[in-house]
Amino acid sequence: MSSDTKDLSIKGESIQSLYGSYLSKTFLVNRRYQRKLVWSIEEKRSFIDSIIKGYPVPLVLLAEVSGDKGKKLEIIDGMQRMNAIMSFIDQEFDIGGAYFDLDTMADTKYLKDERKIDQKMPLMDRMLCTEIVRYQIPLSVFQESGTSHIDEVFRRLNSGGKHLSKQELRQAGALSKFASIVRKLASNIRGDSSARDILDLNSMKNISITNRNLDYGISVEEIFWVQNNIISKEDLRQSKDEEVIADIVAWSCIDKGVRSSSEILNQLYGYNSEDSETTLASQLELQIQKVNEETIQDNVQYVFDTLIEVVNESGKTFNSLLFVSQQAKIARYFQIVFLSFYKLIIDENLEIENKKGLILHLDKAGDKTIKLAGGGGNWSAKEKQTQINAFSGVIRPCFTKSAANDPARNQWITRFENILMQSSTEQVLYDFKVGLYPLSSEKNFNNDAFSKIIKTLTAMANTLPSATGYCLIGVADSIGTADKHKEKYGSDFLKYSNFFITGVQDEAKTYYENVDKYFTRISQLIKREPISERDKDNISRNISVVNYFNKTVIILKIESGSKPSVYNSKYFVRHGSNNDEIPPENFGDLFDRFK
Repeated sequence: MSSDTKDLSIKGESIQSLYGSYLSKTFLVNRRYQRKLVWSIEEKRSFIDSIIKGYPVPLVLLAEVSGDKGKKLEIIDGMQRMNAIMSFIDQEFDIGGAYFDLDTMADTKYLKDERKIDQKMPLMDRMLCTEIVRYQIPLSVFQESGTSHIDEVFRRLNSGGKHLSKQELRQAGALSKFASIVRKLASNIRGDSSARDILDLNSMKNISITNRNLDYGISVEEIFWVQNNIISKEDLRQSKDEEVIADIVAWSCIDKGVRSSSEILNQLYGYNSEDSETTLASQLELQIQKVNEETIQDNVQYVFDTLIEVVNESGKTFNSLLFVSQQAKIARYFQIVFLSFYKLIIDENLEIENKKGLILHLDKAGDKTIKLAGGGGNWSAKEKQTQINAFSGVIRPCFTKSAANDPARNQWITRFENILMQSSTEQVLYDFKVGLYPLSSEKNFNNDAFSKIIKTLTAMANTLPSATGYCLIGVADSIGTADKHKEKYGSDFLKYSNFFITGVQDEAKTYYENVDKYFTRISQLIKREPISERDKDNISRNISVVNYFNKTVIILKIESGSKPSVYNSKYFVRHGSNNDEIPPENFGDLFDRFK
């Protein structure tokens, strides 16, 4: 028997026991190879119904891994099933109109009594709930022996293609720079990004993709690809958006001569191909290395944001802008428009001068200007290049030479949304302030509030190794605060997911004439705060002014240094939304994090 199978254990564990482990954040999800959390409510109900009827369910495969906080269980197969169980107990959906009775288990009764979970009505029969939590879920747990081992188990488990789509198999466990760029861009654009690859299962629901307007996660109808009728909901589930992005990234990196096909995508990922220096994957990695991974990602993201802004200003979806009547399968048309923008903005360093004229050129361009052969399968590099050249020539008069050498980069539409969504999974590293002046009739600058922001940033820097913390000024943390801001300044706010973006432009205009002077005031105040010179420099260099549609948001950011951050001769760490002072007896643990 091999060492791999020696350490394999198979057992049944009750749902009650699994829920207890879930509450203690034992279950981990590695987003480097795990698919999106995309089961619909109907699929979750169907799975719970199987449990209620006593049917056998598929085995859940876990890897025991060691980390800073002891041993955890990484979910290799069964994430959607595990989420269905936990979300049913957490009152996120009903079965036959009835909700799980929280008094069934001690853990859920405690959460109900503490008002951490609200009981929804009507109640499911208590005896039935008891039978559900007694149900034994089959688990297989193996001892992790390195990242590559887990990756290989995952690939082999799904190699039949029954569980994962072709694109998910390409991405699963892929460690190349190309795969990393595609993964990050895709999650940024969908809105289900996270600051880290490893998350606990509890956090995943905040960035799950849902098929109806629930009070958590991301509504699939609001995702760019679906909202603009470029990719269907089902195709999004199959990661067709990642295939489009992979095509775009490859085209922008390799001499603009790569045709599009399933076979070429396999080669770009080095999937089922020989490991040779002459492979397409090796050529692509070399090109990315020359340009820089972050630069490529920023360039694609910036063009994407620019295109989003143009489409939004047109008042139409991308599909209805390009065609008289809505068309199916227009991902190739999107690529032509996107790569034409990329050619002008990135390759030729131009910027939009005449947005209205550009929208007129885009209007019905799919019917009149862009001429693509029908059908699927191979999409030749020649046809792609011909159409990009033709369309970029048509829209070039709407562009002018850019005044900046670096186009990226003060308009972060998608990146800003990405930061908002990441706060759902890494709450201790994000803070939100509607502004720096009281929303009451008082007109004095709130010095205490600003000092608390800086103290919070230092606490974030001390919370996790190599942490990056953010404070967003111009974002309300509740609808009540957003309404008070509207009442004071008379301007409406924007809603994105569960966030309310007020911006600081009204506050800046009221007290400082404009945002520039407001920004200067913040920069001056940072220098007066009782923090180290290193942290003053780090925070000052990382201030960003984000123009999110018609709202201006200021982002303060701190990156952990080589030693703990100090505030007023004290050390703080972030627990939830609180900044807790670290007592001297715990200094050893704090400094150990920075070794």
